[in-house]
Amino acid sequence: MKNDQVAPITGAELRVLEELWRRGDSTIGDLRDALYPEGGNTKFATVQKLLSRSSPKSSSTAERRGELGVPSARRRDDLIGGELRRIAGRLGGNSMSPLLTCLVETGELTAKEKAHLRKLLDEGPGAKRRPRS
Repeated sequence: MKNDQVAPITGAELRVLEELWRRGDSTIGDLRDALYPEGGNTKFATVQKLLSRSSPKSSSTAERRGELGVPSARRRDDLIGGELRRIAGRLGGNSMSPLLTCLVETGELTAKEKAHLRKLLDEGPGAKRRPRS
């Protein structure tokens, strides 16, 4: 279990990140318009605050001007990994094995997902993989 866990994410923060991941490069105004069609300055501030809470601590000039892109937001894989580590810590004694065992034994994985996991396990940690966002 890694000690570099990321902070938990709220439902509102996740909603903003999902919209950003879906759209790619976006301004805060673009996200506000998509998430809060009624818009306004208060909703702009809401989106800005949610992004600042859910993004890495570094802030660039472009982010301060309201121009955001996927690299400036928390990556989906980082978020998933953090949430799984949190669950493993709470329910699995800091081990991922119970989570994976549950998925396999309950038949929740498709044949394609199982093949993908086998490939990942065979390649081992640190193998070059195409990043998922």
